[in-house]
Amino acid sequence: MLRDQSLPQVFMWRPRAMFVLLLSYLVLFGMLIGAQGVLWAELIATLGLSKASFGAVQLAGPLLSVALLMLGAQLAHWFGKKKLALMALALLALSNVMLAWAGTWLALVGALLLAGAGTALLEIAANSATLDWEQAMGRSVINLLHAGFSAGAVVGAFGAGLMLGQDLRYPSVFILLAALCCLVLLVSLPARFPPSASSEAQAPGPMAALKLLTSQRAMLMLAVLCVMGIVGESVANLWSVIYLHGLGADALLGGTAFALFNGAMFAGRVGNAWLVRFWGARISLLLSGAGLVLANILLLGGLWSAIAAFIIMGLAVAGVVPTVLSAAAHLAPGRSALVTGGIMSVAYTGFIIIPPITGWVADALSLRAALLCIGLSGLAIVALARRLPE
Repeated sequence: MLRDQSLPQVFMWRPRAMFVLLLSYLVLFGMLIGAQGVLWAELIATLGLSKASFGAVQLAGPLLSVALLMLGAQLAHWFGKKKLALMALALLALSNVMLAWAGTWLALVGALLLAGAGTALLEIAANSATLDWEQAMGRSVINLLHAGFSAGAVVGAFGAGLMLGQDLRYPSVFILLAALCCLVLLVSLPARFPPSASSEAQAPGPMAALKLLTSQRAMLMLAVLCVMGIVGESVANLWSVIYLHGLGADALLGGTAFALFNGAMFAGRVGNAWLVRFWGARISLLLSGAGLVLANILLLGGLWSAIAAFIIMGLAVAGVVPTVLSAAAHLAPGRSALVTGGIMSVAYTGFIIIPPITGWVADALSLRAALLCIGLSGLAIVALARRLPE
């Protein structure tokens, strides 16, 4: 355990307490994503947005996220990872309050911008602190912590669906999410984050993340793999409940199905920790790609086939992001914030590209046709994973 004699005992870096705090960040983040995935359908109907308009509006948050993630190492150096986490939680709370009261598409864009900023800062703080924790303790926990995200998404999706099924209006659910963000913020105040590696002691240049991604062929491939993994998550988060509604599912069944998707992600991430340990990242990614192709085939069927497809999709995409982050950290040891910012900024490009493309295709053809991107991303993962070194 690392000790700072100039600080009271409560402010010392404590590995177990820090693990629990990092887990709470990812569980909360998962709850926000899970609940919002259910609530989008209600919000779209209230604001009268088309699928294409909603997809375009969803660009706001990820665009800002990418910009901030590219500056992740600089932000961590300027403010420290703890302050980034506190700012993230405050922004996420405010964004949910705005979503509850959003009456126009402009207000929705404002809320999504706040959410995009909060999401980026939380990604930087939580993931880079996790990599610091792993380096300090000599143990890999990133798959387990990301499983916490999936567990939170299950609770959020099922809880939101249940509350809507009990005729509770969606603004009340957004207010509840904001309150949870404030609670975790208060718990974070006395925490002391693990120390950063010495190689991060100096502020990196503005192009450091881009230079990192292009410094090695394997690093660039990992970044693209992360984008492909994000495709499945993005589609499920935005369109799963809407797609199932079109097949005849009510709010409760749609929320339950989305909860099952995230439950599958939880199981997949716990299992993926074992899979990577004994079989390696390459085999894990190959299985993920194959699973996405199978899920896309099942989506072409009826309601229950589609529900099964989202479960398989959850299992398939579960390990892609944490596996890529851990592999990238091994390629650039001691540069946790830079690795997190670089890889995740490219990954969030998927969140920028997928919503408008799927929205436009859904309006022009059908949502079923738009979801063919799932199978295409699976094929891309297989092709790239086969080229990764053993």
